Amino acid sequence: MRGTTTLEALVGRVHMQSRGNHDQAIPVSDIEFESLGIARISGKEVAVLPSAQRLVANKLRIPMTYLERCPQDLQAHNLNHWVKEEAKGRETLFCRFNGDGLRAVFTDRYTAIDHIEVLYAMLEHGIAPTQEVQFSLDDSIMLVKVPNYDRIFGVAPKDRIVPGVSLGNSEVGTLAFCLEAYFYRLICSNGLIALAATASSRFRHTSRKALTEFPELLGQVVAESGRSQNQFMISTQTPVANPQETFTRLNSQFLLTKKMAEAVERAWPLEEGATMFNVLNTYTRAAQDPALDVEESMHLERTGGAILGLVRQ
Repeated sequence: MRGTTTLEALVGRVHMQSRGNHDQAIPVSDIEFESLGIARISGKEVAVLPSAQRLVANKLRIPMTYLERCPQDLQAHNLNHWVKEEAKGRETLFCRFNGDGLRAVFTDRYTAIDHIEVLYAMLEHGIAPTQEVQFSLDDSIMLVKVPNYDRIFGVAPKDRIVPGVSLGNSEVGTLAFCLEAYFYRLICSNGLIALAATASSRFRHTSRKALTEFPELLGQVVAESGRSQNQFMISTQTPVANPQETFTRLNSQFLLTKKMAEAVERAWPLEEGATMFNVLNTYTRAAQDPALDVEESMHLERTGGAILGLVRQ
């Protein structure tokens, strides 16, 4: 789900999505699998959602690709064997549920930061309820982008860019909490995100430092975004002799999947040109491809930001 709304409306949307979510410390000995997708937890049958399947496989050190190829009885045999081994060294696991579905499994070291807490921190530290925000939200990730139109600048007569901040979070282990600079390119009618991650603070879910230091982090990211404006101008004057070779090199350098690389290929005709500005905007244009999920789009936006960081005078 992607769109543009107000911060206040997004709070309401996240509240609705979170209904039925609850957490519980479960004895490891009370967990038994019938397959990768179904478990009995404290005697109750629950669906193991895709986000939890990945975490379970990682925690038990079973390759996910192997489990997915196994028939259900062999899945259960493997999972239950390693659950018993896990129980020898650990009493409980921190489990996150959505209704009757298991959405995540962590050790007790995990510190939960829920999406709604991030949104409340934004409100508490000066972002107005009526502020326009662009958001992406699915079962794994929330990404919120806040443009600051008072700081708009131009890179060409009809090409203006709005600095802002981007906040990302996952409740199921897909993404660390991150607070990043980004730039919103107005020339695109769909609100193209022209850059992400020129400045960032990323925190794993092992403490609440991200929330306790939120005002300072926000100020740092806003200040850094101002220092990035000159790099945009330099990128418009940095020639690229062979764009296709450049894409091949950058795709490899920034670990793009085949699916993401294909989105970049589709985006190139829309941004085609002979400068690094055209190249980095191809990656961020590709991030809007409807075939991509939130995590893939975010990866491409960050790639655009990293490319901008490579531009030198």
